[in-house]
Amino acid sequence: MTTIQDLQSLYNQGELSKCLESLNPFLLVNPDSFEALLLKAKCEYQLASQSFNTDRNDTSLYATAYHSFEYVLKFQPAHEEAMLYAAYINIFVTQDNLPEARVYCDILALSENEDTRLKAIGYRRQVNFMLDHMELVLEDIELMITHYKALYPANRSILDKELSLLYLEKTNIYLWHKEDALKVFQTYREGKAYPHHNYLTHNAVALLALDYQRLELAGEAAFMAFTYSDDQPHQELIDLYQKINELNDKSKLNKLLVHSLIIALRRFSEHLKADKIEILSLSLSYMKVYPDWDVPYHFAGTFLFDEQKYNEALPYLKKSLEMGGMARGLRRYIDAACRATGQLPGIESLPADSPEAYYAAGCDFYYESIPKIWTEELAEELQELKIKFYEVSYEGFYEYFYANAGESLANEIHTFAMCCNNYGIALTEIGNFEKAAEVHAIGYALSPFWEQLNSWGTALKGLEKYEEAIEIFEIASTYSSDYLSFSDYLRIKAEILDMTYKLGRNEHTYEILDAITEEYDSFLESNKNELTENELFELSEQYIIIQNVRHDLLSKGSPEDAIKAWQNELVKNPDDNSAWFMLMQEYYIIKDYNQCIACADNYQSVKKDAIQDTSRCKIHYMRGLSYMNLGNYEMAITDLNALIAPLQVVYPDNEYELSRAYLHLADCYFELKKWDNCNKAAFEAIQCYIRNNWSWDEELLKVKLQYADALYSTGAKGEALENVKNILEAYPANADALQRKKEWKTGLFSFLKF
Repeated sequence: MTTIQDLQSLYNQGELSKCLESLNPFLLVNPDSFEALLLKAKCEYQLASQSFNTDRNDTSLYATAYHSFEYVLKFQPAHEEAMLYAAYINIFVTQDNLPEARVYCDILALSENEDTRLKAIGYRRQVNFMLDHMELVLEDIELMITHYKALYPANRSILDKELSLLYLEKTNIYLWHKEDALKVFQTYREGKAYPHHNYLTHNAVALLALDYQRLELAGEAAFMAFTYSDDQPHQELIDLYQKINELNDKSKLNKLLVHSLIIALRRFSEHLKADKIEILSLSLSYMKVYPDWDVPYHFAGTFLFDEQKYNEALPYLKKSLEMGGMARGLRRYIDAACRATGQLPGIESLPADSPEAYYAAGCDFYYESIPKIWTEELAEELQELKIKFYEVSYEGFYEYFYANAGESLANEIHTFAMCCNNYGIALTEIGNFEKAAEVHAIGYALSPFWEQLNSWGTALKGLEKYEEAIEIFEIASTYSSDYLSFSDYLRIKAEILDMTYKLGRNEHTYEILDAITEEYDSFLESNKNELTENELFELSEQYIIIQNVRHDLLSKGSPEDAIKAWQNELVKNPDDNSAWFMLMQEYYIIKDYNQCIACADNYQSVKKDAIQDTSRCKIHYMRGLSYMNLGNYEMAITDLNALIAPLQVVYPDNEYELSRAYLHLADCYFELKKWDNCNKAAFEAIQCYIRNNWSWDEELLKVKLQYADALYSTGAKGEALENVKNILEAYPANADALQRKKEWKTGLFSFLKF
């Protein structure tokens, strides 16, 4: 027999249709079961909600649910949950029986349950608005303000969010329904502590305040309107700009009206058909009016910076920061100083700006400034500055959300979460995994998105907390394709696979590997013709991590089995870069150099011009070394010479691989006794050591001897002897150098050379 507990369990699991089907026979046997009647009404309501999301015009299922709740209320007229549902359907969906819905709200507004009471007042507010009873709406708004202040005295983020909406609604009622300018101004002032981002209301208040010559309030509202609007030239904003501009022609404006005017000019100059130079002119003119105000200096510097006049921008930006400044002004100042002087400026103090502003400045610094001013010498300082921008933003947000302090405008919870992601990534880059993991955990709790999970998992992996990292990556992998591309999904699954292997769970690693391989093959089969070359390359790059784990697993067996496995991978997907490289490597390991060369040739014939520089490096290196081992030095030289250019592209800041290419080239030329070429290759290899301040090792000793021999053989005997002398200073007992010293000491005054 089905019990009410069974039915409730189906409802809780979301099996709504099954629950409703089971309820009908249950109610035939138990027609007076109040729990079953209420559950039936709730099932119908949930199914109506699902249907309504698909078809906004179909309210029939809601009507059915409403009648079921009304039937429930015949049994228990004071049942609060049923009244709430019935009132909601009447007010927000069908809009029938509004007076009856208001009666329900009046009863529920006296509930002992705080949540029920707040919902009821909110519902009643909507009913009174629909019935055009604005005084009653205002009474309910005041009642809700009082309730929220009592409910959240120590949680500013929730209190600000709720009260900002209530003050917005109250302001709009006085603006559009009561048309009471004085009440608009009073309400706007009261609501300043709980600011909202509705630019239209700010815009309307600013226009009204200008009509009444309330210039201070007009400036506050105009600044908010222009700050929180998008970049589209909405007519309301243009009207506001024109009105402020007209006033500017007649008299000098207060600071916030000037600030608003400049923001509008920056955003809408094209639409206004205004010359951008007006921004500079306006800024310069108000420097004289307000000589101790940072904003005109900031915008003068910003204008010149945008025009790429960095030397001219620098003094204005610096002056702005000395007077207070803004976070984005600091970013431009650092950028301009670096372009103008080649050095980063000293920062004496940071502007007192909002967390959102520092987050935006950090993003600008990372995406716009660093790529243009980066040098190897500045790399560490630039990284520290990037972290500082995000750190200041993070601390400001944290102060607001967790310490109930700071600016009320710091209530953008998703911006805080994005700041956590960027800040955490930057911390991970410098190896501060512990702090990064803490920051990402906070960010994900605030506003979940898969990128945060990915960054969090990376930090945990850096801490070698593999079990925790796997859990985080598993959650990230469940995001739908609307948010997560297959390439990103593949990388996340690759991380899970890699860490599972690191934990020594080989059997589970094989299971994951098989599942990923099947998904990858299936995706390529279905989508390959639609994917661009770049998309295919990106997929193959992500698949390399997976193939590396496959290689590690295969390395536990025989090379022959590994070769068969990689051949099978290539049968399924001939474009798989990593499979080609792994097969080359396996042949190289077993010293089957001819097969390694053949594999590289086949790869080139398959990929042709689509080969990327990274892949080009691997081909030429493996094939070049294979030719060397076979003694075919001429062919080896061809590959090794072809290796130089792509290495400089792939590793622009790391010369290790480049040095090895030159070492091998010197070897080949040495064997062929092509002394001029040997001389050049050996010299380049030695220069890599000198530039990077690498210590002596066997590789350097060998190439120095080759360099000496090449010099001697091309007639530069003095230089050759100097090179041998240099070797003996580092290795006094080196037999090869001593032998050359002995053999090359000829001539009447040869004893003077050492």
